[in-house]
Amino acid sequence: MASKKLRVISYPWHTSHQHYLTQLKYWSEYCLLRNPYRFWALTQRPEPPKVKYVNYYEPGKYDLAILHIDQQALWFPEDDDRYAKGRLYYEVNQLIKDIPKIVINHMTPFHDKYDGPEIIRRIKRLIGDNIMVVNSYEAAKQWGWGYTIIHGMKPEDWWDLPKEPRVVVALSQAGMEKAYRRIFLHQVIRKVKELKVPFVWIGVDKKFNTWDDYRDFLGRSLVYFNPTWQSPRPRARTEAMLSGCCVVTTPYQDADTFIEDGVNGFLTSKALIKDPRVMDNPDYTARLLRRLVFDEPELALKVGQEGKKTALKLFNFKRFEEQWGKLLKKIGVL
Repeated sequence: MASKKLRVISYPWHTSHQHYLTQLKYWSEYCLLRNPYRFWALTQRPEPPKVKYVNYYEPGKYDLAILHIDQQALWFPEDDDRYAKGRLYYEVNQLIKDIPKIVINHMTPFHDKYDGPEIIRRIKRLIGDNIMVVNSYEAAKQWGWGYTIIHGMKPEDWWDLPKEPRVVVALSQAGMEKAYRRIFLHQVIRKVKELKVPFVWIGVDKKFNTWDDYRDFLGRSLVYFNPTWQSPRPRARTEAMLSGCCVVTTPYQDADTFIEDGVNGFLTSKALIKDPRVMDNPDYTARLLRRLVFDEPELALKVGQEGKKTALKLFNFKRFEEQWGKLLKKIGVL
């Protein structure tokens, strides 16, 4: 166990990410600032025991601040008010001056509004002297700096249940069209529907009131499809792997380093396509999804189990906790 327990100040941001982050053994208490912009989504995850809400920041009361930022947070006072999430990061960062601050950057240098160099310039200005954590090794290369911590989960949280013949995807409905490759997603959806393949877009075709409902549906789904381009290590894909789903994914943001095509998952393209205007092959992807659901479901089951083994090895909570421990010692708070 850590020799010291830290009191953390943060704010709600990415509920599924914070669900595990708040459970690390290094915290005595994990306090979230109430705010008008972001909240803990109880339909996605229950609040862990260490989470406590506070109405304001009290200097001298905390050991560490963990802040969050993404594509929708590139806000400065001279900008308009559309980017409310950006106001949250900016205002809290300006408020906290007495303790070390770690900023988890959930994005890569790609944006529908700004080009790459402008994004990097704005992020450097926002991050300042804070420590920046990113979610993939590729993201760290793209930014040119950052401490990489790959997410980790508790396998007992994910249910590998008897599979039903369908393809599922979990992706937000709007925003960052190029980064999430929704055009590619819509192309694939159109084609799989022509092929009569059952396809469910979680959050659009089906919504859940509880985490249990989500885990049950995911755990019974045979194939999971990930269409993203600039999403560093999508968590939903890992959740699907731990649930024994056969994963069909684009190869970006390190995916091609742990997915072996046809062994523990399938890649929509063997090549890393760098031009956002060029999509992975929707015809090939749709035919592959049909093959796995209708023609070779036993192959999908086998590959799903191999993917689960990979996820248990690479995305386990113990490794995630150890990576955080190394960073906390490095910056001198442990």
